[in-house]
This record gives sequence, C-alpha cells and structure tokens, in this order.
Amino acid sequence: MVNEKGFSVGDVEKIFRLKEKINSRQTLLNFEERGEIPKAQRIGRGSQGKVQQRVWSTADLVGIGDKLGFLDKPTKQHRIVFNISKGGNLKTTSALSLARILALHNIRVLAIPLDIQKSFTKLVSTQTEIEDISEVQEEGLGLYHLLFENATLSEVVQKTDLPTLDYIPETSELNILEKRLRLENRKEYIFLDRLTPKLKGYDVIIFDTAPSFSSLIENALVCSTEIVSPIGCEVGTYQILADYLAILSEFFDVMKIEPAHYFIPVLLDKNKISQQIYGSYLNAYSDQVIATPVRRSVIAQEASVLQRSVFEYSPDSPLAGDLYEAFKELWKRVLANERLI
Repeated sequence: MVNEKGFSVGDVEKIFRLKEKINSRQTLLNFEERGEIPKAQRIGRGSQGKVQQRVWSTADLVGIGDKLGFLDKPTKQHRIVFNISKGGNLKTTSALSLARILALHNIRVLAIPLDIQKSFTKLVSTQTEIEDISEVQEEGLGLYHLLFENATLSEVVQKTDLPTLDYIPETSELNILEKRLRLENRKEYIFLDRLTPKLKGYDVIIFDTAPSFSSLIENALVCSTEIVSPIGCEVGTYQILADYLAILSEFFDVMKIEPAHYFIPVLLDKNKISQQIYGSYLNAYSDQVIATPVRRSVIAQEASVLQRSVFEYSPDSPLAGDLYEAFKELWKRVLANERLI
C-alpha cells in the first residue's frame, strides 16, 4: 500500500504504468530534473535519515500524469453517466475510480452524484472523521440550488484533494429536485438546457446515479454522451440485465437519443457460474462490453473509504491491473466517440 507521507518513485511507476512507456526509472528522474514534472520532496530514511527518498504529493501526481500518463485528453466535453438498475455492482466505486484517474491525468473532471443516500459525497468529502456532534458541518448548497435557487456554480461546487477534480455534493434537496423536475416543461431536458451550459470549464462530467429510474436519472441520460454500466458477474445482475436494457431502449426511442453505452464486467469470481455469466456477457454484448473483467476484491472498498482510487491505494494489486486495462479500453472507446458528439 502507498505510504501516507506521499508517493515514491516506485509508486509513481506503478500508478501510471511507466515501465510500458519509458525505458527506465532514470527517465522519470530526468523529467524531474528538467522541471517537466513537479519536483519531489526529499525525505530522510534510515536510522539517521541520511538516505534521501523522493516523494510526491497527491496533487503532484496530476503534473506527472499530464506528462507521462496512459490516458489522452479529450478534445470535446464528455458527460458520462454511471447507471445500472441494481445495487451492489461497484457503480459508485467505479465512478469514483474513473473520476480520480482522469483527474490524475490533468483532465478537468466534475462529479455530479444523484443518490439521496449521498454515497459518492461521503467518499469525496474533505470532512475528517467526526468524533463529536459539534464537528458536524451544516449541509451546503447542491444541484437544486444551482438549478432553481439562483446559486452560482462557484457556490455549489466543492473541491477535493485533487486540483482537477471537483464535485457537486448530494444534498437533502435532491428529493425536492426530483419532484420539481416532474412539473417542468421539457422535464427530461432540464440538465441539458440549464445545467450543461454552466459546465463548459470541465473536460468530463461524471454522473453517479441511484439504482432506480427517476426524473433525475432521465435528465442525466438525456444530456449524456456515454453511459457506463458496471455489470456484476453474478446471478442477480444477470437476471435483471435484459429488462434494464429494454427499459433504457424504450426511453431512448421516445427521447430520440442514442448515447454510447458500455458495460464493464465486475465482481468476477473463480467459480463456474461467475465465469459462465462473464462469457455470456462477452457473447451477447460483444460491441459494448469491455473485455477485461474486474475481479472481486476488498481492495476496492478499502480504497474508497480512504478516498483514493485503487491506483493510488494499491497500484501493484491485481485489481489495479484489471482497472488499468478496463479503463484504458473504455477511455479509448470514449475518445473514439468524439466524432459523433
């Protein structure tokens, strides 16, 4: 696991898979010496602290990813909706991991979670662990205030530990927003008409939706350029997937939209049924499924609790390897979709 004091040369190599891009560790150090990436702090190691180790902060990683990362910058804004009608499919975890790895490549990301349970907001909030009731912060402004109470974007958007990743927090007013949307003219187009014009400063907008179908989700889908569905390699998701896709297809037909839709197989186990379900996904949805499955691992939950992507938390883990391959393929498809946006 990554040291709390920062990221070492070895960590950086693993996070950005540098051995696949540059010839040697010395190449990374040469970039630093020339000022092409942020300069690392030097921390003493050993019993007398005489051995100096290079350590970069989380914010420093953005400059390294910009120069040496494995994800290219988009030329158009992408609005990616993470959506699946069943919980427990790593939807929020996947949305957070993609948001952070994009941000680590100096891609400006805004996350807009839409779940009243506030799962995403809890994972990215900078508030530390609460030990006393006096430490509880008042709930700030959210999406409802931006759309219907004349709040400005700067009043609503919250910062994270990454300078390239912001978010609009989930607030209690999401319930009110859901009801208000139903009363509006062009009720499915409120996000497209009133929200997206305010977000031109971001390269990528990531919506993390609840496992349901509502006016909030309809708005997110209508303004999306891509939809990403993590689909569990387990019986529950396999059973509901066809019905979920039928509902989406009907909605797309009514709204006359055709967003690109990609599937990431997740929670793959070694048992026979899980492997069979994964194989059926590859056969049934060959044009949409990301071929690399993401194996079941507790590391995903551990990383989320610590408000890190798996790449930052455990960059040499098998799960990080799965996500590297899956996100690299997903992002390649997203960028290829730019000609249709």
